Amino acid sequence: MAVLAPRVLAHPRHLDRVPTLGVTVWLAAFLGVLVAWVAAVLLVVIEVLLSPDVRHVVDRCVASFCAAALGAHGTAGQWLAVGSAVVLVAGALGTALGLSRALLRFRARTHRHADAARLLGRHDDVLGAVILDVPERVVYAIAGRPPTIVLSRPALHALDGNQLAVVLAHERAHLTGRHHLVRSLSGALARVMPRIPLFTAGHRELARLVEMCADDAAIRDRDARHLVSALLALTAPVSIPGPALAAAATGVIRRAERLLLRPSRGALLWTRVLLITGSLALLAGPIVLGFLLCGVLPYGL
Repeated sequence: MAVLAPRVLAHPRHLDRVPTLGVTVWLAAFLGVLVAWVAAVLLVVIEVLLSPDVRHVVDRCVASFCAAALGAHGTAGQWLAVGSAVVLVAGALGTALGLSRALLRFRARTHRHADAARLLGRHDDVLGAVILDVPERVVYAIAGRPPTIVLSRPALHALDGNQLAVVLAHERAHLTGRHHLVRSLSGALARVMPRIPLFTAGHRELARLVEMCADDAAIRDRDARHLVSALLALTAPVSIPGPALAAAATGVIRRAERLLLRPSRGALLWTRVLLITGSLALLAGPIVLGFLLCGVLPYGL
């Protein structure tokens, strides 16, 4: 699942139609793999505790390992045993600490940037955003206490009333949907385990899908053409802060095509059914397969 699932999930044809379910599918794949790893360890422990034969073998293996670590099989065997134990423990602790550190660092950067934006900018009560005097045309949302929408003055001048309203609705959708949590989780997993394709590809795809989720929320009561024109007006090679969720920073051309070429209701219905079924399979599949392979469930199932 961790290696092969991205080849199927990264295909944008179906996930782009219903991005909310697309996010659910990717998160289900994340959770399914992580739970399967934990379940694998628990199943081994249960098998050792419940089976006298297996426990006897494990006891002999542990005794042999301890003897090797104490030097019973020579210096080379001692170094090999101690080194293996250190690598295993350090790998497990390093992964857990790295994941926690990445999440805390993302949170600290987010709050620090939100505080700086409120300090340097001017809050506009009518727009519900902080106006910054910077040369770039940028609009982005950043979580904090409280969450903040940042709007540069050139962007304010470049957008008309309809465009500005739909862009601000897009950014509010990011904040109400807590999309920063999705981005932080996927980013932390991709940073800590960069060699696992599911997490690296999932981080890229989730960044695109949460933008589409905000697009759909923004045009719920508005004309999609206003959002498309606003995205094109804001598209520029500018630097966006890492924790920020910017309207025109990810997949603008693909999102514009999607907004202008809406699928039929029948296609959306079948897509929803397919994605719900797929998310359930991704969540439960690895766990059920692990139980079957370990013989906990009857093979007749």
